[in-house]
Amino acid sequence: MHKKTVISWTALPSSSGYAPRANLFFNPLNPRCRAIHRCTNPVISAFLPKGFSEITQETVGKSLHAFCIKNYLRLSIFHSNTLINMYSKFGKFKAAWHVFDEMPHINEVTWNTMISALVRVSLYSDAFLLFSQMRAQGFETNGFVIASLLTGCTGSGAMVHQGFQLHGLIVKNGFLYDVYAGTALLNFYAAYGFYSCARNIFEKMPEKNVVSWTSLMVGYSDHGDFMEVINLYKQMRLEDVNANQNTFTTVITSTEDELLGLQVLGHVVKCGYESNVSVTNSLISMFGNLGRVQEACYVFNHMSDHDIISWNSMISAYSRNCSYQDSFQCFNFMRHADENLDPITLSALLSVCGSLDNFLWGDAVHGLVHKLGFDLNLSVCNTLLGMYSETARSKEMTKLFSEMHVKDLISWNSLIARHVQEGKYLDALKVLDEMLQRNISINHVTFASALAACSDPEFMGEVKTLHALVFTSGLQNNLIVGNALVMMYMKHRMMREAENVFERMPCWELVTWNTLIGGYADCEEPDRAIRIFNLMRKQEEPTNYITTVHVLSCCVGPKYLLSHGMPLHAYAIRTGFNTDDYVKNSLITMYGKCNDLNSSKDVFYEFVNKDYVSWNAMVAANVYNGHGEEALKRFSEMNETGIHMDQFSYSAALVAAANLSALEEGQQLHGLTVKFGLDTHQYVMTHITDMYGKCGEINDVLKMLPEPNARPRVLWNILISAFARHGSFQESQKAFHEMVNTGLKPDHVTFVSLLSACSHGGLVDEGLEYYSSMTRKFGVDVGIQHCVCIIDLLGRSGRLLEAENFIKKMPVPPNDFVWRSLLAACRIHGNSQLGKQAVDHLLESNPSDDSAFVLYSNVCATTGKWDAVHDLRVDMELSNVKKKPACSWIKIKRKISCFVIGDKSHYQSDKIYGKLNELKKKSKEAGYVPDTSFALQDIDEEQKEDHLWKHSERLALAYGLISTPNGYGLQIFKNLRVCVDCHFVFKFISKIEGRKIVLRDPFRYHHFSDGKCSCGDYW
Repeated sequence: MHKKTVISWTALPSSSGYAPRANLFFNPLNPRCRAIHRCTNPVISAFLPKGFSEITQETVGKSLHAFCIKNYLRLSIFHSNTLINMYSKFGKFKAAWHVFDEMPHINEVTWNTMISALVRVSLYSDAFLLFSQMRAQGFETNGFVIASLLTGCTGSGAMVHQGFQLHGLIVKNGFLYDVYAGTALLNFYAAYGFYSCARNIFEKMPEKNVVSWTSLMVGYSDHGDFMEVINLYKQMRLEDVNANQNTFTTVITSTEDELLGLQVLGHVVKCGYESNVSVTNSLISMFGNLGRVQEACYVFNHMSDHDIISWNSMISAYSRNCSYQDSFQCFNFMRHADENLDPITLSALLSVCGSLDNFLWGDAVHGLVHKLGFDLNLSVCNTLLGMYSETARSKEMTKLFSEMHVKDLISWNSLIARHVQEGKYLDALKVLDEMLQRNISINHVTFASALAACSDPEFMGEVKTLHALVFTSGLQNNLIVGNALVMMYMKHRMMREAENVFERMPCWELVTWNTLIGGYADCEEPDRAIRIFNLMRKQEEPTNYITTVHVLSCCVGPKYLLSHGMPLHAYAIRTGFNTDDYVKNSLITMYGKCNDLNSSKDVFYEFVNKDYVSWNAMVAANVYNGHGEEALKRFSEMNETGIHMDQFSYSAALVAAANLSALEEGQQLHGLTVKFGLDTHQYVMTHITDMYGKCGEINDVLKMLPEPNARPRVLWNILISAFARHGSFQESQKAFHEMVNTGLKPDHVTFVSLLSACSHGGLVDEGLEYYSSMTRKFGVDVGIQHCVCIIDLLGRSGRLLEAENFIKKMPVPPNDFVWRSLLAACRIHGNSQLGKQAVDHLLESNPSDDSAFVLYSNVCATTGKWDAVHDLRVDMELSNVKKKPACSWIKIKRKISCFVIGDKSHYQSDKIYGKLNELKKKSKEAGYVPDTSFALQDIDEEQKEDHLWKHSERLALAYGLISTPNGYGLQIFKNLRVCVDCHFVFKFISKIEGRKIVLRDPFRYHHFSDGKCSCGDYW
């Protein structure tokens, strides 16, 4: 070029010929090079004091740099530093790096500027490497560079360890009170969710400026703790710290109360920010979130200037309040106002379309996206993915995902989350696997979704794999990931692993505590849950209504009522949580499960406006206490009130019908579920199937089941249990193996059903083999219910010594069910010594356990220890323990008749006892010999025999025989286990009368026909 202008030189720093000329330019030995401060040019003279720091246009900065090079003006260290900062500010990092490389002398500011430049362009690892080089060359560290590096740790999302190291360096070098370092450290801890650490840093800062206050507010806001944002704002005002636009934006965004929002608005006006577009945009969003669309419109209409965010905020305000047409009308006004549409506009509009009612609008907007050329914009594509996910249009979502040229972490996370929401857990894990194969970095959101995909028992191993991956990803200290790990380990009943994760977490938040307590409650470990709750209170950790609900769910059984249930009720009253409907419903359930139904009713009647959850809790409480008729009555009352009934309402009623073996009522409930479209809901379908099984309609159970390959695990469990209940033990085993062959992995419930089948069927060796394979082959941890089944299995078969040794070696501590099962076996086989040990354990944990007294009385009566029987009866009276009365019932012509022992209240009592005398005579003629070994009175044999013939099940049988035609089948129900002698009598009567008789007790069905029982006399 013959004539070079300043414009010609503009391209020099980034051109291919920059390096040789620049080398001359920076070389102090070049005779043509002169110091810039010696230049007499007036432009340069004006430039000298501030260097490149105030240049706001890239072209101007490059032109000035080119002028210096052309005229051989050597920059000082100060000017070079400002030049590096300018290039990094405009994103020209290579040029900035070259300036740094060619500087003959550098100082601390140079290092700081370069490190900040690396952080600005997200080269965090390079920034730390340069920092190490800086320290190696003996340069001092200052608060500014530490602040830059901490900003990098915050931005990376996976540099917690480096942040901790910088904190140590801050303490070591005395920068803790440096406002820049302190604020950056505060930002770091807040960004990673370490609220207590961030707050601790904040409180120790000697000087808190508006940036410090706002940084802590932003941290709380980002993690949803809006109440703390407001508290900080109030404290900030009390300390006379002036708010800036960022403060107001954060506070307004966090405001969830209308009155408070108006107060903040007043403060905004007072401080003169009512014309600030950023603040007014936040006000529009706030009023939209509060449902005050008119106020949002008022703010919007009185703005002197609208930007794209203003329009987007208004569209979103309409959307949140379901004013979808207004959203699109606002969009049309925006277009008529000649506002340029950008990706954010379309993303805001697409958020309107995230419902099934508006998916056609979403398709139209998708078309507009394509027309305007935004279909390559990553943000818009991610919003489209979200829209298709919210409208459950997985096919369209998958297609869009596959067509996206560029995908970021949000894209992948959206697809994983959609698969999890649809229950396609394997597909979700396959997407994660593809991410790993492509070396795509994953974050806490990815792990949270992936861990949620592992909730199915067959993915137990994947939880541990993901846990290992958490460490390799550097997210082991992330609270969200930690909470997800605790939850998943608890879902798989891997409590030790959950505890290890909990203990290694750097700090705990309320969600963490609640997850652990809720997990113990779900795993039926009430003592552990209550221990953690007490630890939480001891450490003065805050609790909420969820904590209270979880702990209340642990109180099951009378022994927990006085020790924990009632104190927790008092705690709820003291903390004010008792006014929360969730807590009230939990109190109804807690009292019900502690057998205090009257208190359940008291809490229920405290509700001013009872919703379906309250009614469901009351129905379930009656079901739990064996009051099936009362439960169905409550369900009927609920139906009459017109309250919406959900799947849980019908499920509770179906359980009541199942427990009563009320087939007709169960069929009516089934019909209602079909009418209201709930019969296809898996939870409801499960209880319908279970109801038919418990009502003895095994054929109906088989009709309800889908094809084997389409059956969920819960239905297989019901089928196994139904076969066992009806004495078809081989069918139970067959169903189990068929389930395994379909590829489904059995869970702990499956093995409870299977082991129970083996126990009732006398299949001792098979049961022990299944127990052994449970953990070894299928990876299912042994639970207390499995142990109870094994003790029952060994005890029924007379192997009491083995049962005793098994209890000593159990992997879980024995509970009441264990000792009760052993005591029942001692009753069968007359082992009073071992029975004494069992009853002592039972009464130690629950002195008012009536079943313990009754079972041990039977043991003593069997072995002729009548003095011991008398003493036990006295102990029961002194302890005010009353034996649960046995009752039996039969349904004749839609009317249920209920009987207790020696009952004479029935209107056909004379005919019933007359029929019993007839049956007694015929049975003896057929060879019946009464078994009086379990009679609990020390009376003569004739009196004992007479007492046996007054048992409730015989009264119900006699009434059924006199009320139905010859040959008509009978079905009788009893609330307690059928006695041995009644079982013998039913066999004789079935042959004498030529009837098929079904007797159902709480444990199984006995099908009597032609003098035989389906149980084979083993039950």
